Amino acid sequence: MKMIIIHMGFGGCGTIRYIMLMMLVVFLLTGCGAGASDTKKEPGTIAADDGAQTDSKQDRLALIEAAQIDDVPSAAEELSSLIKTFKSAVESDDRDEAVRQAERMAALWKSLGEKAGSAQPEKLQQIASDLGGVLEAVHATEWDKTRLIDLDYSLYQGFRDVKPALTNEFIG
Repeated sequence: MKMIIIHMGFGGCGTIRYIMLMMLVVFLLTGCGAGASDTKKEPGTIAADDGAQTDSKQDRLALIEAAQIDDVPSAAEELSSLIKTFKSAVESDDRDEAVRQAERMAALWKSLGEKAGSAQPEKLQQIASDLGGVLEAVHATEWDKTRLIDLDYSLYQGFRDVKPALTNEFIG
């Protein structure tokens, strides 16, 4: 990578000022000392500050802490139930409930997805992507109900295909 320094005349002083200005801009754009927090959060809640903005739907999913799962089939049933009831929370404009359910679905999926291993990698990626989209959409200032319901249906279809592999592997 080549760096081009524009010489502004006036001897070395202008160049030094220009370099200092560029370094200041880079420093300000990259942030100045945003450190990690040692605070523990409840599983299923976003592990960053509430005001944090994310650049993509995968980022928001990455902020969710995985749920503790003792019984995989029960966790799979809970996720399946949440996917089914999420639509009614969206249709009734119950934002708080929709956010709670979306975050719980994501927390459960983060644990179940790890346990699913390499079974149906396309479906696993689809579920993660749909959950990221759901998280992004429920936290949006303006709700797009159609998008939320479409993502929920896609989640339903994807998880319906993956669920038997999860429950069969851990039963018995």
